[in-house]
Formats: sequence, C-alpha cells, structure tokens
Amino acid sequence: MDSIDPIDPINRNDSRLWYVIQTKPGDEGRVKTNLLNQDVETFLPLLEAYQYCSGKMVQRIKPLFPNYLFAKLDLETHYYKVKWTRGVNKILGGGNEPVPVSEKVIDLIKERAGKDDLVKLEGELKEGDGVQVTSGPLKHLRGIFQKMMSGRGRVKILLSLIGVDVPVQISRWQIKKVA
Repeated sequence: MDSIDPIDPINRNDSRLWYVIQTKPGDEGRVKTNLLNQDVETFLPLLEAYQYCSGKMVQRIKPLFPNYLFAKLDLETHYYKVKWTRGVNKILGGGNEPVPVSEKVIDLIKERAGKDDLVKLEGELKEGDGVQVTSGPLKHLRGIFQKMMSGRGRVKILLSLIGVDVPVQISRWQIKKVA
C-alpha cells in the first residue's frame, strides 16, 4: 500500500514538517504573529468573502479554515514553544502524538493562493449555469446566469418570475452556482 511521505524529498536535511495548529476562536492572526515572532514558519490561507450588511455588500477577509493554521515545526525544538503560545489550543494529531501534513497538501493550497495568502475558490460561471440568490430581497430565488456586466462584480441573470424570464442585474457575491 502506497503512503504519502510527508517529508519533502528536496529538503531531506530539513527536519521540520508541516502541522495543523488549532487556535482559539478568532485568534488565527494572533497565533500567526506570535509564532512568526518565535521564528516558526506559518501559513494561514485566507478567503475573500462578501456579506450583505445594512443594505450594502461588504468585503471580509476570513481564514479559509476557521480556527486552524499551518506551521512548519521541528517537534524536538518547537513543540512546547508552540503548544504554550497564546491563542493555541493544540497541535492536531492522533492521541497524544501530533501528525504531520503532507508537503504536497500545503503546496497545493499555496498554488491556489495569490498575494497575501488569499485563496480564490470561486469557479467561473458560464452562460447557462444555474444559480441561486443568497441574499437581498430576491433571496432563495433560482435563475440562469447570463453574463458578467463589469469588473466590479455585477452580473446579469434570468429569473423566472410568474412564468416570465426577467433579466436582473445583481452583485456576483449575491449568487451561488447550483446544480
């Protein structure tokens, strides 16, 4: 049976491996800063999200994995430093033993991340894709994606209302793709 070797074959002399650090709620940034101050390499993938707040669409940058971040550690030298860092709950693993994450997994996430570790998850919508409105006065209505209207995130969709297809312009962040 093949198993994935978590050690990067290029850096065999580097005894540090990637581990998942569970943080206290909302403390991902604090833990990242504290670990960087202790010379521990970290990776906190972020996600650009939009919320409808007080009638306006507001951009929020959130962790891709809430309450978790990745840290590259040599357990012999960093274990207790990390375990007792302010904001850390634990290093994930099986039983009492931390389990490393494959370097390939970290590389895959980093490939999808752009500047500032911001990961783009949204797949491109194509003409004819089914969509559902997720917020605003048209919430829960389904329609068909027609086209992108501008670089600022406006799209045109067709909503089937009372038996008539009505073209509606809406923010890209107010719809999601459905099957």
